[in-house]
Amino acid sequence: MVSMAMIAAERAAQWDDSPYAWVITRDRAHELRGGESEVGTAGPGKATDEMVERARTVGRPWRMLDEGDVDCDRADVDPGERGVVYEGLIWTAGEPGGEEDFGPLYDFGTPNYGCVEIQYREGDRWVSL
Repeated sequence: MVSMAMIAAERAAQWDDSPYAWVITRDRAHELRGGESEVGTAGPGKATDEMVERARTVGRPWRMLDEGDVDCDRADVDPGERGVVYEGLIWTAGEPGGEEDFGPLYDFGTPNYGCVEIQYREGDRWVSL
């Protein structure tokens, strides 16, 4: 049986030559359940400090979602937040919309929390890739 982490690692390896970096700016799972926060976690492992700084300063906003498990036991959740686990910023050397835009999901969200979707901010709304 192939694990989600193995699939994520294989997909992440597909664009090893295309530089990108991401950083987590909000850990909603931590906000809802406590435990250790992932705010400040950056990746991928090959990203330089300079690339991570670019993500922090000029990065595009993203958010990762699970299948609704993170907040399934809460009735007071804003419908626009349902399923959101992490938010962050990404910098890519290439144009937006490339495979690198899946990096945070494959590098961290899927193997660490089971996230299944990544969205990017376009104007005043979130758009799935």
